[in-house]
Amino acid sequence: MPSVAIELVDAGLVAVREGAVSAPSPGIALLDPAGVVTGRDAAAQARLKPVLAFDRFWSDLTTDPLPRRLAEAGSRADLAYLQLSRFWEDVAEGGDDALFVLPGTLRPSELGLLAGIARAAAVPVAGYLDLAVAACASLEARETVLHLDVQMHQAVLTELHGARMLQRRRVDAAPRVGLRALYAAWAQLVSESMVRRTRFDPLHQAATEQQLYDRLPGWLGQLAAVRSLDVQLETGAGSFSVSLGPEQFVLAAEAYYAQLFDLIRAARRGDAPVTLVLSARAATLPQLAERCLQIPDTEVVRLEAGAAGLGALAHAGSLTSGQDPALVTALPRAVPPREAHRPRGAAPTHVIYAGRAHALADGPLTIGLAPETGRSLALAGHAAGISRSHCTLEQGGGVVRVRDHSRYGTFVNGEKVAGSAELAAGDRLRVGTPGVVLELVAVS
Repeated sequence: MPSVAIELVDAGLVAVREGAVSAPSPGIALLDPAGVVTGRDAAAQARLKPVLAFDRFWSDLTTDPLPRRLAEAGSRADLAYLQLSRFWEDVAEGGDDALFVLPGTLRPSELGLLAGIARAAAVPVAGYLDLAVAACASLEARETVLHLDVQMHQAVLTELHGARMLQRRRVDAAPRVGLRALYAAWAQLVSESMVRRTRFDPLHQAATEQQLYDRLPGWLGQLAAVRSLDVQLETGAGSFSVSLGPEQFVLAAEAYYAQLFDLIRAARRGDAPVTLVLSARAATLPQLAERCLQIPDTEVVRLEAGAAGLGALAHAGSLTSGQDPALVTALPRAVPPREAHRPRGAAPTHVIYAGRAHALADGPLTIGLAPETGRSLALAGHAAGISRSHCTLEQGGGVVRVRDHSRYGTFVNGEKVAGSAELAAGDRLRVGTPGVVLELVAVS
């Protein structure tokens, strides 16, 4: 049985053993002529010595030469070897062997190169396992599972499916939506806010830029529990601070969040219910989980750090051992898939507005300020936050759905509709912001 599971992700190598999870070692190297520095030590100097920093050796694992050739390292593979060998020296104990947990974007050529690097680094490899499969095989979830991970340079969405065996079916990536790009957007947010408030620009000096990037992960961790966060930096001239809310972080990253939602929607197969699993890295992104809950028929699970490694060790007994182990992309499910939870109560037959009941059985009903086609319900005198054709109620197959067409949003029981949502008698439908509230009822 493997002693240690190692998650090999460029955002941070993580070792897991018997429930203990190591601190991540970022896939960053400083190409210093005096000696290559890797991992956390390199990350702590990357903004101080940006010309020497390099972070594309795990995400693009090749033998291609480095921007500057050094005595210790001449290629990207050399940097991977240096970091892995040092990392293994830090986490390994006598007689240990390792189960490598790998992102789904790893190419076959990279897997072969990784095997050679591990041998050179004296890491005994017990097997290779897909990261998303390892993280999700033990979860109580639906038959289709989507695993979203945000790595250093890209976001990766893995579709998993199966009633007895959870198998990797498809892997898609958003190549420009990684932690590096997100952190840059949030560093710019902090910088511009501080300049407006204090005239101090933390990105103007290497030391305060490094301090800002060092503190960003901690600030993100606090945003889930507060409405306003005091962001503070220390300099030789004193402390500078500014208050920022979660919505400001979301707005600064909106273009990247939109690409994440496009990735998720592209993986959805019709209206089939899914479980969306967020890796620990994805779960720390401000309000991402809450916004994912607005996607119809989607439940969201947040993972803790090291979840893939823990899952890999829990299923190590079902892996086939061998001299040259292959990458495993399917595992037995620890828990049978759950049926999707459906809305409460019966399908509605009428929507009530201003004391009048409007039937839903005679074709689609478009609601808005001035709907132009078909059956319509005009919300006269409520212009603020309501579109001309705001949403449509549709009945079919014993189910009633609301489809949103608006700029300001449609809400069911306080939750924003992303595209469409199923309705039940007793639901409250808010059209717009601040909007108008309508009641859904069933008349026998």
